[in-house]
Amino acid sequence: MYKDNYIINTPISYRKKYGQFFTPSLVASIMAKWVIENQPKTILDPAFGLGIFYEEISKLNLENKWHFTTYEIDKNILNYLDNFQNNNNLTIFNQDYLASDINYYDAIICNPPYMRFQKFINRHNILPKIEKQIGKKLVGYSNIASIFLIKALQQLNLNGRLAFILPFEFFNTGYGKEIKKTLLEKYLLKQIIIFANEKDIFPDATTTICILLCENNQTKQDVKITNINSNQEIQNISNISDYYHHKLTNYQLPDNEKWTPIILSLISHTTIPEGFCKLSDYGTFKRGIATGANNFFALNKTKIEQLQINDNNISLCITKSNLVKKAIFTDDDLQLLIEQDKTIYCLDIKDNNDTAVINYIKLGEEKAYNQRYLTKNRQPWYKLEKREPAPILFGVFNRGRIKVIRNLTTAINFTCYHGFHPNLLGNNLIDKLFIYLISDLGQEIIKMNKRSYGNNLDKFEPGDLNNSYCPSMQQFDLINEQETTQIIKIAKIDEKKAITMSNELIKQIIKH
Repeated sequence: MYKDNYIINTPISYRKKYGQFFTPSLVASIMAKWVIENQPKTILDPAFGLGIFYEEISKLNLENKWHFTTYEIDKNILNYLDNFQNNNNLTIFNQDYLASDINYYDAIICNPPYMRFQKFINRHNILPKIEKQIGKKLVGYSNIASIFLIKALQQLNLNGRLAFILPFEFFNTGYGKEIKKTLLEKYLLKQIIIFANEKDIFPDATTTICILLCENNQTKQDVKITNINSNQEIQNISNISDYYHHKLTNYQLPDNEKWTPIILSLISHTTIPEGFCKLSDYGTFKRGIATGANNFFALNKTKIEQLQINDNNISLCITKSNLVKKAIFTDDDLQLLIEQDKTIYCLDIKDNNDTAVINYIKLGEEKAYNQRYLTKNRQPWYKLEKREPAPILFGVFNRGRIKVIRNLTTAINFTCYHGFHPNLLGNNLIDKLFIYLISDLGQEIIKMNKRSYGNNLDKFEPGDLNNSYCPSMQQFDLINEQETTQIIKIAKIDEKKAITMSNELIKQIIKH
């Protein structure tokens, strides 16, 4: 009841500030049963929230005496916890867990806050302390949840158990590599629980999540993979250790590789066809130009004329994802956007002695654009990264089908798209690669490397795309130029028909 009251009375902006989303009791129950199986005497919850884990453990009637220690930074949320205040086996610290001293526990259970580490105000003071505590550098960590996990693992007693909710993207990130290495080398990771329909099970979630179950028993075991589809399925699980669908050895989960495609290949029907190679064999996906101040650098025709900036200091540029509506982006489409006065140019200074440019730079400095995070670290601050026009553009964020654009113009692009830049081998395969990327199979295989953020929102980094699979040169050779040209022509006017034709073509080359 107090959970409902808290959510009703607390603005979502406030909950997002503290990275709060709450664990459903069914999920909390299976986590609680896991961590108390070895009869722990000391239990830690680094992020108490509304106390669901304490409640679930209390229901289990442990035979031994136990004490529950927890941290909660938000004073507002503690006001809803009056019913916990007089419990002798509970200690609540109203402070940040990451700033706390290292103590050791028989069991640790946690749904950590979900926010980017860059938004964590005290990170510069706390990071050095945590690094000293755990003996590791934490450069590049971008999510608070991962910092909670790596500290908690340090605090787990011998034979202690840990259950942790984490964003599923953790398995694909660079900062996750060191944590995965620790989990494997110390034989801590015992089970990964995946939720196929997280919105049904975690209605408050803002990211696709999973659960890690760990045990510090120093015993090498296969990692169990569990795929849960519904609340009804959770209700029927008596012991989560016995409920799994696959097992993976440590060798099948290399710490230097992305785990998402490995895990998803077990629980999905998508497999990599024989003979496929990496997309990186044909070129490289790069992120678009990061300006640090799009409002300053993105220009339309009217503004350029008002500022009197000459053509030598501007470039054609796709500054927003929604500027491109069709799968084939042509010069005619570009010209229409120019006539509609869309921001289809960017400032690209080649002559900084030009009077109009000097005046515009001064205007930018008056508005403090030069003091933003990216701009203040550039010399000079208004100098953009160099990018050539990319013949294939790939949507960074996607819902449902991935947005893939065949760019037939000379426009460069901002970070709304990743651009594919072919090598010598890929130069002659651009249209065939595009056909593969819009096909259903191509989309499914690319999505094996996605980073999921809930609400069916998927994100891709350039490395995710470069490590994806596509047909080999020999397989692409089975597609003749006439078929390729026909599909490109159709895609200009009927994308659905082009996708259907692409599907048939890709099926044919796989059968050979």
